[in-house]
Amino acid sequence: MKLNNSIKKYLNYCTLILVAGVVSCADNYLEVDSYGAPVLENFYKTPLDAEQALNAAYSPMREMYGVENFWGVMGTDIIFGDIGTDDFIKGGNRLVDNLPLYQKETYDIPTSNIAIEQIWKVNYKGILYANLILEKVPSIEFTNANRKKEIIAEAHFLRAYYFFDLVNTFGGVPLVDKVLAAGEYNIPRSTKSEIYAFIEAELQKTIADLPSRFSKDLSYLGHADKGAAIGLMMRVSLYQNKMGQVKTYGEQLFLIPQYELVEYKTIFEPEGEWNSGSIFEINFSSNTSVLGTGITQRISPKSKKGGGFMQAKEGLRNEFEPNDPRYLATFYNVSGGYGTGWYVKKYSWAPFSNNPSPTIGGNNNSANNIRVIRLADAYLMYAEAIYNIDPVTSVKYVNKVRTRARGAQPLTVVPDLPETLNGQALLDAIYHERRVELAGEGFRYQDLLRTNRVDAILVPLGFVKGKHEVMPIPYSQVTLSKGILKQNNY
Repeated sequence: MKLNNSIKKYLNYCTLILVAGVVSCADNYLEVDSYGAPVLENFYKTPLDAEQALNAAYSPMREMYGVENFWGVMGTDIIFGDIGTDDFIKGGNRLVDNLPLYQKETYDIPTSNIAIEQIWKVNYKGILYANLILEKVPSIEFTNANRKKEIIAEAHFLRAYYFFDLVNTFGGVPLVDKVLAAGEYNIPRSTKSEIYAFIEAELQKTIADLPSRFSKDLSYLGHADKGAAIGLMMRVSLYQNKMGQVKTYGEQLFLIPQYELVEYKTIFEPEGEWNSGSIFEINFSSNTSVLGTGITQRISPKSKKGGGFMQAKEGLRNEFEPNDPRYLATFYNVSGGYGTGWYVKKYSWAPFSNNPSPTIGGNNNSANNIRVIRLADAYLMYAEAIYNIDPVTSVKYVNKVRTRARGAQPLTVVPDLPETLNGQALLDAIYHERRVELAGEGFRYQDLLRTNRVDAILVPLGFVKGKHEVMPIPYSQVTLSKGILKQNNY
């Protein structure tokens, strides 16, 4: 399922499409680099143009994890997000061999951190391309009206996805909901609540107009679909503590009957891509030098052609219950070198998984798809949302995850939670389940923030309340804005 979908099919043409996105953004804090000569006046004329523009709008999502943007990869939630928590240390070759990650680990984060700057630049690039679609595609004549509606809905999804990454990183950011003209570039920051309201409105449009991927052929894989939009809305709602919305959208998601949990150890293997428990993934391939992910190389051991970053702490490993099969599916050990020697298996390559080592494009070009939203995550979000109003059902959904984790092992292995469990004990059980089920997938930092557990867990590691809940606005962007952008507490 690597190259048979349209998200990858047209990526060779993305340079041309990205040109269409250049709309005189020079000398402003939303600037993106141009490539070649502008062709905007000749583009957005046909349905094929619209499809290619859509693929360009997906490309920043892929770039953030891709081989071509080293510091973008370092800025992902998978790596940057969870470094400095109780789950992972920076790792690497020595104490300060990756200064931006070391700065996050020690909570000594300057406004010049280059990984943080990539979060800003790549996401606003994606927003620009989505805005171009939403401005230009409505006037294109389509013979397939449903596909036109889907393209527009996917652009709304992408705009929501990019803004969600921004608001989680920086708090309130400039709300750019159109293609900017000259003189409109310096936009002040909207509030965090305003950005979240915008994201929710975008996803509501998307949910209404997108089909389920299960009604499409395999070429559709990689496109956002109804399930992806609902799943993202659940996460957006969870991060705002809107538990009623998490419940509502969870119940919508669970009406799609094709979603089912699969054996845990297969999820991150090649055969696990787009399985029935996968709600949204970012596709990658190692069959070309520009379509692979850089995550695998960055978090693999130095002795296995990797960067050695993101090594698991003992506390995370001890969180797993005895004989939990997820432990061996999550970690592997390579002794020697700097750090704990415990690495994340989920985005590994052979011999630690069935994902082959790259043979084209260098050692950092891996085929592993990034799993963005999984059904188990949705079950646990739903369980957390209802734990205090319907504990019996909450336990039921946690036990779905635990039963799948246990597999064919005896009932004493990852045993079901008692049906009578409730209150804080149930909530703690959900927190435990999220930590072990989703280990190494980039959720721990945000989970600790939103559940107010920073005093006990993050503050002893250097976290400063009132400051590190968000990252600094990049210094370069504040400077370009000529004072319009107001810095966070840095």
